[in-house]
Amino acid sequence: MQNVQKSFYQKTLTYHIINAINAQIKSKVSLFLYILGILFKVFQAIVSQKVRLKNVLSASVRFGVDSLPLSIIIVSVSGMIIALQVAGEMVKQGATDYIGTLIALVQIREIAPIMGSFAIISMVGSSIAAEIATMKITDQVDAISLSKVDPIAYLIAPRFIAGVFVMPSVIIISTAIGLLLAYFPVSAATDMNFINYKESLRLGMFVKDVWIEVLKAGVFGGTIALICSSLGFRTTGGAIDVGIATTKAVVYSFIMVVVFDFIISYLFFY
Repeated sequence: MQNVQKSFYQKTLTYHIINAINAQIKSKVSLFLYILGILFKVFQAIVSQKVRLKNVLSASVRFGVDSLPLSIIIVSVSGMIIALQVAGEMVKQGATDYIGTLIALVQIREIAPIMGSFAIISMVGSSIAAEIATMKITDQVDAISLSKVDPIAYLIAPRFIAGVFVMPSVIIISTAIGLLLAYFPVSAATDMNFINYKESLRLGMFVKDVWIEVLKAGVFGGTIALICSSLGFRTTGGAIDVGIATTKAVVYSFIMVVVFDFIISYLFFY
């Protein structure tokens, strides 16, 4: 009797686990298709010139000016930590002249795009999701539609355009400042002067790497804007649902930035 009950329990547990997994898969596929649909509508709005320049400039200020200080801080501190770790090991290996070269490669290829994106997700992406979700549950989006204005063109397309075209500037500026500030931990760990450090940096800077950094930044910016806007736009319910949508937007943005970083790095570096 105990064996029968145990077998029944195991089958029931397995059934619930499988159902839960299937539900999660269906939910993620549905969300993915929804975001693709929003992306298609964004392109339609851009092509049909429904997007207002004023809204694009407003979104650009948030992606650029407002997020730049945080991006610089996170990218610079991350670069300084890497420099501190790299400098000591390079000295031990007798490769002091190549400290700046390695720092430049790591900073331009990975640290700046990834850490800068995380800063923008935390500051801009979360606010976009919360703002649009609040507008959705308070019927402001419906009011926009009733006034014969396309809510996709009004709310999402400007943020997408700003993310694609403004974020590369943020990342480039953060990279440049981060590389300069990385000299301080290098000088603390070695006897390298600034002139030698600058020459070492130059050896690690390649035009291809900079262009790929710009490409990554544009892709990441568009991805952050699209995911956060779409999840906010999909929100229904009340205040709790706004919090859930914002959390999901941040988490999914983190995941997709890392995924796209791997894909781009694989395509261009291997």
